[in-house]
Amino acid sequence: MAVSGGADSTALLIGLRHLAGELDLDLHAAHLHHGLRGAEADRDLAFVRALCLRLAVPLVHARWNTRLRMRRRGLAGQGGLRTLRREFLRSAARRVGAAGIVTAHTADDQLETLLMRLGRGTGLTGLAGMRPRRGAWLKPLLGATRADIERDLTRAGETWREDRSNRDPAYTRSRVRHEAIPALARALAPRLAPERGRAVLARRAAEAAGEAGLASSRLGGLARRALSRAWRIQAGVPTLAAARFRGLPEDVRRAALRGLWHRVCPGSTGLTRPHLEALGRLIDSGDGGGIIHLPGGWRAERDRDVVRFRNGRSARRLAAVRLPLPGHVDWEGERIEARWTTGREARRRLAASADAGEFFAADGLARPLLVRRAEPGERFVPFGRSRAARLGRFLSRQGVSQDVRKNPTVLADSGGILWVLGVRRSARAPVAADTRRVLWVHAERHD
Repeated sequence: MAVSGGADSTALLIGLRHLAGELDLDLHAAHLHHGLRGAEADRDLAFVRALCLRLAVPLVHARWNTRLRMRRRGLAGQGGLRTLRREFLRSAARRVGAAGIVTAHTADDQLETLLMRLGRGTGLTGLAGMRPRRGAWLKPLLGATRADIERDLTRAGETWREDRSNRDPAYTRSRVRHEAIPALARALAPRLAPERGRAVLARRAAEAAGEAGLASSRLGGLARRALSRAWRIQAGVPTLAAARFRGLPEDVRRAALRGLWHRVCPGSTGLTRPHLEALGRLIDSGDGGGIIHLPGGWRAERDRDVVRFRNGRSARRLAAVRLPLPGHVDWEGERIEARWTTGREARRRLAASADAGEFFAADGLARPLLVRRAEPGERFVPFGRSRAARLGRFLSRQGVSQDVRKNPTVLADSGGILWVLGVRRSARAPVAADTRRVLWVHAERHD
């Protein structure tokens, strides 16, 4: 779990340590020194070390020059630091073989998040705020307020660290926390003490976010089913059957279009309301034509009853599409499907040697997973080998067709190639005797 030394993560570490035996938890702590606050950050690390030593919890820690890392990657501000922290935590989880990453976000953090999203503009998914669980990320304290946590720590005689940067008005979250929320508490709960009023607002925000999360999940399920029937990748171009989108409720259709965009252009800026409205008009138009422009140089073109998504800045075919977990994508006549299973079931099916798919240990994956074209010059370690091979040379020795050699399709994550579809998986993320969670991936022609 992530431990900064603040009240929230200190309380959560102590609580999980007491529950470790009962819940059969193999608990590890992780702390990142950002290299930004000098001696104060050194004291944070010393505090976390001492706490973990007292609780007999193994600690993974690192000291990064985050300014240099952000400058090299074009990152900035609190968002850039958050990206680096998440990367460090994923790396720490892989190092110790952790199945989950726990963070100590509270109801107060949820309130701040909702207010910032409302200010910037958001839909139902944004109103759901942070989720208690999202993949491997776990946030068990979203129902607890910061005041509750600090009171419990004080009663238990525990101390914690305070990060002065959390009060820096240069950061939006800090201004929301120390200016906007106190003003709201005074306006909406004038008879309560300031801390009490803040806690009431935080609990209400947590409850509302939970209900919005349930509604968003149900809407997402309807959208994914609608999308699975309507979109394909043909000759490298994402296409949408307009007829299958007509008649859908507007909220389902917009959620499906957001999902489609997330797959077509992973990592791009999202579709705004004007984009969604324009796509809706394009889908509903009866004249069979039209073009609209989308973020990242993309455009949507209507040709008869098909909407095609093309990159307007180049003639390249679609380079990558995100594989939902669990879920499937359609890629140039192939359906690539992914499902979670247990290590025991995966080992049973591997021993039977009758499964057409591939199995990958969850703790060896670095999400998101992409189905993409590979460059012949890429390197990967084929399963059964210990040395990396150049992909183009490897394929030429496997007797595959020239078309496959020129345009190999792979399943990959940020760590590189996991599987050359139809040829060979990599040596990464193998299923071992102690693997608990496994991703099964299957590819099948469907045209």
